[in-house]
Amino acid sequence: MGLLGTIIGGGLGMLVGGPIGAIIGGALGSNINIQAGKVHPGARSPYGATGDRTTGYSPLQDQQTFMLAMISLAAKVAKADGKVTPIEVKTFDDFLRNNLRMDKVERQVAARIFNEARDSDIPAEEFAGQIRRLMGHRQDRLRDLISLLLMIAMADGHFHPAEERMIRSIASSMGLRASDYEAAAAMFNPGHNLGASYSVLGVTESATDSEVKKAYHKLAREYHPDVLASKGMGEEFKVFAEDKMKSVNGAYEEVKNARGM
Repeated sequence: MGLLGTIIGGGLGMLVGGPIGAIIGGALGSNINIQAGKVHPGARSPYGATGDRTTGYSPLQDQQTFMLAMISLAAKVAKADGKVTPIEVKTFDDFLRNNLRMDKVERQVAARIFNEARDSDIPAEEFAGQIRRLMGHRQDRLRDLISLLLMIAMADGHFHPAEERMIRSIASSMGLRASDYEAAAAMFNPGHNLGASYSVLGVTESATDSEVKKAYHKLAREYHPDVLASKGMGEEFKVFAEDKMKSVNGAYEEVKNARGM
């Protein structure tokens, strides 16, 4: 069962009020025991039982939050220029099918969440602020969220200036720096230049060789599939992790060659 399936089945094991709760309630409320924009707290997590009973933390909860955030914010980015075209809707559905390997049923659920967020008057920045409160302890996952929004926005071959402005605003509202946005954008730079390669690795050109190697090995560990699952990204994001590592490996090779490492 995918992440959206666990939500439909009442498996969102945390209270979600605010913008995300409103979107879930509007799109799926009749299916998942939501009252006043909150999900019933008794839902059990398949990760062990309910995750860490001491802290209340469950990796499944982070994964579900990440998925809902991605869908809701993608809808807001798609509408950044004032409208959502049929091509943009198809592009998003293709992304879910090809990049996240979602089946038809889960894509239909995602479409309901997407449409609810698209039509909502809630600003994207409010979604981003709530995501910061829920996932601010995972800055790396917030950066990945920006990468995914960029990937979705660019999937139709066009990157509208309004989409770029909105994604930058979302990044800022989530507490990320301008350099975090640039690092995410560098992943999609087909003509890698040295500056973009340093950005992908998350270091500056003044970093020592040792710091460059350390940054690379940290990213290689972080995007291992087993590590992703424990840090807020489910199996659905395996393709994204593979693409990220291709970008990281390419950037590392370019930096190594430039430095003669």
